[in-house]
This record gives sequence, C-alpha cells and structure tokens, in this order.
Amino acid sequence: MPPPDEGSITEYQTLAEFRYQLRRFLRFSEQTARAAGLEPQQQQLLLAVKGLPQGRKATIGTLAERLQLAHHSTVELIDRLVERSFVQRCRDEADQRRSDVSQDTFRFSLR
Repeated sequence: MPPPDEGSITEYQTLAEFRYQLRRFLRFSEQTARAAGLEPQQQQLLLAVKGLPQGRKATIGTLAERLQLAHHSTVELIDRLVERSFVQRCRDEADQRRSDVSQDTFRFSLR
C-alpha cells in the first residue's frame, strides 16, 4: 500500500504564506484597536455589529457565532462596551428572552 499523499512543497509554502499574511493582518488590527483605546475583541464586536448582513439582528448568539466566542464571553464583552457607551442592549420585542445589540454611532475608525 502506498504512503498517504502528504502534499507538495508548493502546497505547504502556499499555506505558510497565507498564515503569515493572516497573522500580519491580525497584528495590524490588534494595534489599531489598542491605539483607539479598545481591546481587539471589542473592536471585532463593534465591526460585527456594524457589518452584519442586511436583515440580520445583532443578537448575542449571532455575535458569539461571528466572533467564535462562547455565549457568556460575548455577554461579558457586550457588557464592557455598554459601560463605555459604545453599544446599547435592548430586549427583543417578539422574544423577551433575547437581547439585541445596536450602535447609534460608529465611534472608532477601521484604519
């Protein structure tokens, strides 16, 4: 039986380059957030709220999925942003168990 295909060196180089560029972008984003007085996850949450596709509500569950965080971690992140008046939280009119998150103003720059 032949050994499993481990991929070509070109595939590894392509993957390594992608990971390198991704890490550079993440570092840039982290630095930008901190320069604006935010933690990186706070900036990511603000971007997720503002950048949701049309018709999607910014529920805690939706934001947790978008940020790949646990529900309780997302709640804590939102609480910190509510305290700083970056976002507001209100109960969903149709389902009082659910909270929606909104931004009236966009108080940080993506650059």
